[in-house]
Amino acid sequence: MTSGRWLLLWLFLLAVMTRATDARGDQQATSVDPRLQDYLGTYRYVGGEAEVEALDAAIDEVVSQMSFLVRGIARHRLREPNLPSKKVIISLENEDLQIDRPGQPEVSAPASGKPITWSNPEEGDVFEVRQGIDEDGVLYQRFKGDRSVSRNDFVLGDGGKRLTIRTRIESDRLPAPLRFEMSYQRVDSSKSL
Repeated sequence: MTSGRWLLLWLFLLAVMTRATDARGDQQATSVDPRLQDYLGTYRYVGGEAEVEALDAAIDEVVSQMSFLVRGIARHRLREPNLPSKKVIISLENEDLQIDRPGQPEVSAPASGKPITWSNPEEGDVFEVRQGIDEDGVLYQRFKGDRSVSRNDFVLGDGGKRLTIRTRIESDRLPAPLRFEMSYQRVDSSKSL
């Protein structure tokens, strides 16, 4: 075989290998649920004082069933981390979903729902975290600790312009689950997977 033919054969093999690599890259890029794209962007809080008052009422309902000795501590531990953030930023980096609420620790975990171990940098609590799109197309974020489980469901409305975050917290220290929701309005979109 002449050197010209070897060169052509080498170029052909290089082209085939490049296409195979591109195909694998496309498969990896599509392993993220395409419905996630609808959620990417920045949202600002629009629930106002009414939703903060509803949170307080939900907390009061749960802690009223507890001993009066621990109600104040329980109320504080439930209220502070669950107050609405001014903004929520949902983004995707590679296959990791990042949910950032300024003023709260950022959470980044696989968008596939694969669990990771996450430690709250402020309090040191350790959780198993899962994030992804559920069978109904709802973006979820789940925290499971030694004594508690919480789930945030991110529900889009008004053609993707409105985001409602529905939260449910269960703990062996609480006599009943705590449920509340907060409303956000989209301020920009980052739709790119």
